Amino acid sequence: MTKKEFKVGDTIYVSHFRQRDVEIDCPVCFRKKIVTLTLGNGDFVELPCEYCKSGYEGPRGYVKENRVNANVESLVITEIQISLTDKGKEVDYCCGCHLYHQNDVFNNKKDALKESERKAIEHNLEQETKAELAKSKPDKSYSWNAGYHMREVKKAQKQVEYHTKMAKICRSKS
Repeated sequence: MTKKEFKVGDTIYVSHFRQRDVEIDCPVCFRKKIVTLTLGNGDFVELPCEYCKSGYEGPRGYVKENRVNANVESLVITEIQISLTDKGKEVDYCCGCHLYHQNDVFNNKKDALKESERKAIEHNLEQETKAELAKSKPDKSYSWNAGYHMREVKKAQKQVEYHTKMAKICRSKS
């Protein structure tokens, strides 16, 4: 990469990337919207996936991930800001109302695009790593939720039995 110092009025190429959300399969339920929890006694309980849940809508089967695309912009320098720090001389280039650090500025489009693609790949890899971690970490709340819902089912079954019995008694007396 060819780096040089620029002057006001020079055309520069700025390396950055554009972000956009993309829908990807949920890394926990894989678009099934449910997960299966194996209890200690060997029983299986199906639960709605909490990872891809969106508010009151429930599980969607997908998650939105931020992806980036490489982007290069050609700009004209309107101002230069130089700072002397303990790390040395740092140069920032102003183009209109935007400020760009010297590491993001290039004198040709090819070098700027190469750097932008490197940043985009690095960012996307970081996002994929986060998704893989979600898969490998068991979500403790699934087991708690399974126990809670099974307890509520038992309560509800007892209520159904009680109310069915009471309804039969009422019918027999009428």
